Amino acid sequence: MVKILSPNRIATKADLNPLISGFSQKEFEKRQKASPNKAVERVMLVCMGHEPDLKAELEKQMKPYKLDIEIVDILRDHDELHFKREAEAKISVKGRGKEKQLVIEAFYPMNLLQKLSMQKQNVKDWRELVDSVLIDWNYDGGSFQPKELDIPDKEELVKGTYTIPADAGTIRVKITDLLAESLEKEVSLGEG
Repeated sequence: MVKILSPNRIATKADLNPLISGFSQKEFEKRQKASPNKAVERVMLVCMGHEPDLKAELEKQMKPYKLDIEIVDILRDHDELHFKREAEAKISVKGRGKEKQLVIEAFYPMNLLQKLSMQKQNVKDWRELVDSVLIDWNYDGGSFQPKELDIPDKEELVKGTYTIPADAGTIRVKITDLLAESLEKEVSLGEG
């Protein structure tokens, strides 16, 4: 649960009242019975400045229920502030007949790129960001069974271009970046 508190002033204990009254006590009771040692809810409070005992006050008000509370103060945490984004890739099929190739033209692992931009590092080739490329040439829509494994040594990069076998059907590609985050994408043989 994410709650944005008073964006134009410092968040106070009074700002917690609408949040507390909105919680379902019955749901919390059910969750606590099911998992007594776990938090009944994860809460992220986003604010622009806050009273130092805001988290402690929310914990106190919610007893006997345990909450997992994170406070993101935009004024204080702006250097480390980042939001998760899904990776993107441009993959196409080139050529005709027996000469068809699967080509990964671009790969954008958004979370890794965000970290690199914070560290002011530039990347010239998308392949520098990739740990592995796995391809299932006949994906059945259920289990991913890669037949093409492109896992280079430390000093090498993935190929990025792969010859498509003649018996290929539905193609599914899994690209894993250096943060071990993956993108899976289906590619139609008609693309290109």
